Amino acid sequence: MSKIISVLITFLNRINKIIWKIIIFLSKFIKLDEINVNNDKPADERYRLFKVDENPIIEPFCKIEHKDYKQLIKDNNITPVKRRNGKDITINIKCPCCNAPKEYLYDNNGKQTQFQCKVCSTTFSMNPNKDKDIVFKCPHCEYQLSLCHHREDFDVYRCQNNKCPYFLNNKKHLKGDDLKLYLEHHERVKLRYIYRKFNIEFPSLMQDYRDFIQTPIDISKAYKSQYIIGLCLTYHVNYGLSYRQTASILQDIHEVYISYKTVENYCKSVSTIVQYLLEFYPYQLSNTIAADETYIKILGKTNYIFFYFDAIKKIVTSYRVFEKRDSLSSIKAAFSTLSKYNGEFPEDLKAISDGNPIYNVAVQYWSQHNMPFKLYQVIGLKNQDDISKEYRSQKQIIERHNRTLKYYYRPKGGFGSLDDANNYMVLFSTCFNFLRPNSALEWKTPVELPELKGIICMPNKWIELISLSYKYIESFH
Repeated sequence: MSKIISVLITFLNRINKIIWKIIIFLSKFIKLDEINVNNDKPADERYRLFKVDENPIIEPFCKIEHKDYKQLIKDNNITPVKRRNGKDITINIKCPCCNAPKEYLYDNNGKQTQFQCKVCSTTFSMNPNKDKDIVFKCPHCEYQLSLCHHREDFDVYRCQNNKCPYFLNNKKHLKGDDLKLYLEHHERVKLRYIYRKFNIEFPSLMQDYRDFIQTPIDISKAYKSQYIIGLCLTYHVNYGLSYRQTASILQDIHEVYISYKTVENYCKSVSTIVQYLLEFYPYQLSNTIAADETYIKILGKTNYIFFYFDAIKKIVTSYRVFEKRDSLSSIKAAFSTLSKYNGEFPEDLKAISDGNPIYNVAVQYWSQHNMPFKLYQVIGLKNQDDISKEYRSQKQIIERHNRTLKYYYRPKGGFGSLDDANNYMVLFSTCFNFLRPNSALEWKTPVELPELKGIICMPNKWIELISLSYKYIESFH
């Protein structure tokens, strides 16, 4: 038997040497940047190329009321447009100012989305939004913006003026890889002024903010005592054990025989109850908020948690999981924090984040809805500018918070659904705000509840939190 094993080892070693020779030979014909390495982390895209510009000039749409196009044609001897390319305007459209028909309209961009009237010299777009009584103009050259993209959550307007100083200045400063990219794929480099008009309705955000987690399980019908439920929460949330490990330790130590699925049902049900305490408790927040997003796995796919965190009082104000790392997710996450100020915003309210521009979009959106705050972005790993040097310590605070989450999240190995992930994040944030002592606060909890004073046993603290949460449910329903 030993001779057979020896022969097999010798044979495998020879095959291994042949494989390595083939790899070395093939590597001469393959570039390193073309090799696709499987990585558990999401792709690091160049999102800093996406830039949020300042707000445009908004003016009322002027209409000619005393003269019509027939009178203007007669007075100025205007003839219909002679189209050199032979392409006629196929859609039924008229000038919104003088009512001139399409025979007197120029197709400005060749796509029949922007037109100029030959009669009254008015430039206008095929605008699908409801704001037909206003126009948007570039703040740099006062040229009327054109609608170039219609997204689900916003419309994109762009300044098409080739003499715009903003465009010329950006084009002048192109260097290195950016210049090469512009020459090869000019559409991938942002040079022109862009404005995003949001189509997100505020009432829908309010409804989504309150009802983003649901469970059909009623904790009042549990056949185990409240103390057992408190034990399940303590082991699963405070000590980061999985549902199976929690069920196992309850059996081995406490002689409580329940399935891991029952533990899961208890935790999910409690999350929908304590969410109201977590969201509507009257926090006393500071004027410094740190923001960051980190990733988790749901059924093997990358999803994102948007954390907003009081950098001084160590209170988690936003904790929701989203499928995408986009502008709408950032807007919703910011609202979860802003709503906790109850309309009394500090004049110097500021948020510190990384260079991801979706935070700029959130600032722009909420500034338009009378919830302004300033954003300071810490770029890179080194202090290459004054903002990074001043606010990097606050950014590192939320990075440490992300590591704390990963420590408790790692034994779970991911989640089965988006609802499962959000249920756990509610419990984790509740524990972090009300139950977990913080070394930066001299080992006090970020929020000290009078109802928990004198209670030492952690399961009993969870029971008291559940009881307190019912009061907030009654207040907001």
